[in-house]
Amino acid sequence: MHDATSRFSHFRLAIAPGVPSPCLSTLLALQRAEEPDITIAFFETSGDDLVTGLHEGRYDAGMSLRNVSAQSLKSQPLWSESMAVAIPLRSPLLGQAKLMIAELLDYSLFRWPAETCALLDQRLSSLPSVSQQCIQRVTSFEMMALWVAAGYGVGISAQSRIEHARGWEISTRPLSDGPYEVVTHLQRPNGQANPVSDRFEGRALQVARVGIA
Repeated sequence: MHDATSRFSHFRLAIAPGVPSPCLSTLLALQRAEEPDITIAFFETSGDDLVTGLHEGRYDAGMSLRNVSAQSLKSQPLWSESMAVAIPLRSPLLGQAKLMIAELLDYSLFRWPAETCALLDQRLSSLPSVSQQCIQRVTSFEMMALWVAAGYGVGISAQSRIEHARGWEISTRPLSDGPYEVVTHLQRPNGQANPVSDRFEGRALQVARVGIA
């Protein structure tokens, strides 16, 4: 026999690559403190699988940088993060308070595509083909930080990621020709009653309002 109480004692959360971690960490800590009896199962997955899994009922909610447009899903924007430039500590760019995209094109420019930023991606794709040759795609933020710290170029990532990676001997400068931002969204099946998901969304909006990072 199906036990409705048991059904709502578990929460299956899918997390897509690139979701900035400080606010998410704060949210998960708040969830654990306020509902310790709820078991959370985490699934690290792609953005496409997150959407499919929500449709198929494999996940109760998902968090990604994509604003999913589908009648069957509710997509709630939460917090946003400014994109910034990661530069090595020996770079001449340290002498500038802010940087523009055009000023980065004399260097190899490392970009992690999982950090989806529509305006930034549009700006980079509009560059002449000769300038686009300097853009190097990497598979993770850690790989970007490694190349930048070693002096092979500069990178663009969420500002909080760069600031938390100062131990890698990299520094950060804001981008002046934006705003370039990544926005974390919470996705849920539309019209399905789930009190655990409702409370989780409420906590997510609370963290977003306070802006804890």
